[in-house]
Amino acid sequence: MGFGACSGSVRRAILAIALIAALPSVHGQTISRAAFESELPLEKLRPAVRIEPLPAERLSTLERQAIEPFLSAPQVFEPAQFDGLPRIVGAAGERSLFSKSDVVYARTLSGQAFVLGGDIPREWNIYRNPVALKDPFTGEVLAMEAQYLGRARLLSSERVEVSQTDGKSTEAIVPAKFEIFHSVAEIRVGDRLFTGDDNAWRDLTPHRSLEPVAAAVVSIYGSGVINASKNQIVALNRGSNDAIEPGHLLTIRKAVNAITDKTDAKRPTIRPSLDSTGQALVFLVFDKVSYALLSDVNASVQVGDHLTNP
Repeated sequence: MGFGACSGSVRRAILAIALIAALPSVHGQTISRAAFESELPLEKLRPAVRIEPLPAERLSTLERQAIEPFLSAPQVFEPAQFDGLPRIVGAAGERSLFSKSDVVYARTLSGQAFVLGGDIPREWNIYRNPVALKDPFTGEVLAMEAQYLGRARLLSSERVEVSQTDGKSTEAIVPAKFEIFHSVAEIRVGDRLFTGDDNAWRDLTPHRSLEPVAAAVVSIYGSGVINASKNQIVALNRGSNDAIEPGHLLTIRKAVNAITDKTDAKRPTIRPSLDSTGQALVFLVFDKVSYALLSDVNASVQVGDHLTNP
């Protein structure tokens, strides 16, 4: 029987043997069929369901530039503490309202005076008179909140100049000069200057609280409106005393009023379950209160709305 009369499978086997035999020597060794097969072991695969664990979910760090346009820097003070803060006393031209790029005069009331080049910080926050934050359910005063207005940079020192006129000494108070380089609202004579660590909220890693959270909206920050929406800030009635920390992601649940079931002869009072209306990101925390950015909402947020773990 000639080669042409062989079956297809036999011909393929003969050709494979011929090709292996025809392979040249490598470094003085001839590759045999056995060596060829040992180098390439065969493994039979069958269709099957294979389960591989996915990497743990990680919430990426929010960059400062991504959230800073929506964040403000409210501050909590004791009344006596606020009264002792340095104050803006005026500006050139007897103006009483100021904004970005304006130069204003400021004085300290007590303690270390403004001295350029000393230990005094160059940049200061500006705040308005604090108002009481009350728990919407208990009426407890949780904190005194001062509204953030902007930031100013110290340009020249505060000092007292003594001059002689007709043999008499006269003292003249020279206030410090500040340049307002950032403002979110109009700044007025009497607003206060305060310096502190305002960078804690700048870079946040969103995460879920390990403890149960039961918070409520105390106020809508910096606004006289009743309904808050996305990218607005709300104050909450929970703080570090309740294990709240910057970066906590909370679910907003709409407050629902109790209703009477008129279809029941006993007229029982029923309270529908709270529906999720969005998410909030905590960025600033004090002892009894905290502040959160409404990052994703599908309905208006009001004082009394609840916030819980996601």
